[in-house]
Amino acid sequence: MRGFALSSFSQNFLGQAPEWYKITIVGFLLLNPILLAISTPTIAGWVLILEFIFTLAMALKCYPLQPGGLLALEGVVMGLTSPHTVYEEVLNAFPVILLLMFMVAGIYFMKELLLFTFTKILLKVKSKAFLAFLFSFVAAFLSAFLDALTVTAVVIAVAIGFYSVYHKVASGKAYKDDHEHGADESIGDLFRDDLEQFRSFLRTLLMHAAVGTALGGVCTTVGEPQNLLIAGFTGWGFMEFIYKMAPVTMPVLAMGLLTCVLLEKTKTFGYGTLLPERVRDILIEFDQH
Repeated sequence: MRGFALSSFSQNFLGQAPEWYKITIVGFLLLNPILLAISTPTIAGWVLILEFIFTLAMALKCYPLQPGGLLALEGVVMGLTSPHTVYEEVLNAFPVILLLMFMVAGIYFMKELLLFTFTKILLKVKSKAFLAFLFSFVAAFLSAFLDALTVTAVVIAVAIGFYSVYHKVASGKAYKDDHEHGADESIGDLFRDDLEQFRSFLRTLLMHAAVGTALGGVCTTVGEPQNLLIAGFTGWGFMEFIYKMAPVTMPVLAMGLLTCVLLEKTKTFGYGTLLPERVRDILIEFDQH
């Protein structure tokens, strides 16, 4: 009975997270008290912060609320912070939390519009340099008024959608068929070169869009959560924040967009890959379908 209980606990601990991730979190929980005993609270505190950042970085493996919460509770138990301090920090962060809730909800309702926008840009523009500029600029503009990470997630969803469509067609299947686009065994020799080129093309576009979200996110109070905290402490309103930050953010934005174009023109660091015409034809056909 005891063995069954332990087995059930291990299976349900952190849900569907991989076993190595569960073992890592348990290792963190066991390591922290030992580290506090043999070192200083400062060192133990910094290690705890790095562990918490690890849970955020591994958010695709396991939702970070549970492992991060366990580490935070352990920090309170170990005396690295007090419940009152945690309460004050959470209270100060409520505007950021509410902003993120609103942004995620807004993106949910705007997802189809954003997918439509990026789809049309990708299929209508043939110049790679201009395409890179548009992807970066549109991502920057959207990230100035929406959450930057959420915009990045939408762009990734667009890229994965296009990739899965071509991968499915290259595997000899119809649009409506189920398909696993993570394996290349079913790809014919005729499509392999185009597939590799298409991957390189999508990678560079994703990098341009990611850079764009970073460039636009720092321009307004709602672009990044930390901007809201800065504006709250300084007392700046929405437009005042833009004006105060413009001497830094606008030149950086211009140089970032220029860098995207120059990378495509010079074809350095793997940039400059064009969209294969056969891939474009398939994507246009799918878009019409």
